[in-house]
Amino acid sequence: AGTKNKFIVQFDFDATEAMDQLQSNNGGSSLQSLKINTNTIGASKSQQARTFQIRNYATKKWVKLGNNNGFPAWEWVAETFTLTGSNLADFIHSTNNKIRIRFRSNNSADVSNLDWLEVVVDVDGVDGDGDNGGDGGDDGDNDGTSPWWQPKASDRLTWQWQLQGNIDTSFNVDMYDIDLFDTSAAEIQNLKNLGHTVVCYFSAGTYEGWRDDWKQYFPFITSDEYDGNEKPFAGKMEEWNERWLDIREIDLLAPIMKSRLELAVTKGCDAVEPDNMDSYINNDETGLSLTGADQLAYNKWLATEAHKLGMSIGLKNDVDQLDELVDYFDWALNEQCFQYNECDEYIGSFLAKDKAVFGVEYELNVNQFCDEANEMKMSWLKKTYDLTAQPRFGCEDYSGR
Repeated sequence: AGTKNKFIVQFDFDATEAMDQLQSNNGGSSLQSLKINTNTIGASKSQQARTFQIRNYATKKWVKLGNNNGFPAWEWVAETFTLTGSNLADFIHSTNNKIRIRFRSNNSADVSNLDWLEVVVDVDGVDGDGDNGGDGGDDGDNDGTSPWWQPKASDRLTWQWQLQGNIDTSFNVDMYDIDLFDTSAAEIQNLKNLGHTVVCYFSAGTYEGWRDDWKQYFPFITSDEYDGNEKPFAGKMEEWNERWLDIREIDLLAPIMKSRLELAVTKGCDAVEPDNMDSYINNDETGLSLTGADQLAYNKWLATEAHKLGMSIGLKNDVDQLDELVDYFDWALNEQCFQYNECDEYIGSFLAKDKAVFGVEYELNVNQFCDEANEMKMSWLKKTYDLTAQPRFGCEDYSGR
């Protein structure tokens, strides 16, 4: 409904399935949280203030979830509002099981768009732990009790990271992280048949000219080394034969990145590992003026798109934004945080929520990090930069040297 002073639109979400699960488990279940996921774009708050609200049926009042304070103008911003506590049932209508969300503005100007609105009801105690969008699966396996793979730090999962060469399937580990493009669906299925969870790697923050899908989505690219100035392409990486992407251009990047997520689903990947998720700290190379807010918007958008497809997603590096992103990503993967004394940043974020943190050191000796990694319940490897099958040393095998 629009008036001369404001705009209001309401959305009803049916929570009947969740309420039926509560009743069918004979009191053994409880509501753990309500998560409201959104993706919006619009003018700055000075031009239009926008607010999300949820209806409390017990008090018959609207409760504020959040607003666009501090949002960049005309850039997509993905958010998650999480409600917890003993009164969650007050937000679900007692008769029709509806959850009502309201999106309103302080004027009637047509200067905003709502792209995505989702409500996730987390019910505990269903079919084991009944996790539905919570902080982790029940044992680190994708066994159907969670909508996607949600590994726990407390499970101390083992893993192998191989991005080059023929996949060596001989490692007795819980998870394999392999290249999305270079690994066939048959190879992925073989890994799964052997009992491994499969994570598929792709770069979400850089242009790798040898990936054929760039030509498909950007017809002006006619070779494997595009060096033009068209958006969303930015400066060259110093140490790799890649170019940074302007992550502010989500509208331009969305088709190719969504297609990569869909390819991961088609090939049978359990999760994705998007790389180069911290462009904003590399402005000396990008040639841009990316901000932390730009990075948060892009990373949250990508995580939301993965979850729309039922795909688990890990946060690669981006250590300075762990607190803001921990609720959007299912696990984390870090390179060299022991070398750079950054691993403690995970204690109050991913590890506090029992979300698995995988990682690798290239320069340090195993006796310089394995004891600490094991004590922190972090799944750490010693590898070389080329990430071939060997060498590999997992800290799960470390007994002190």
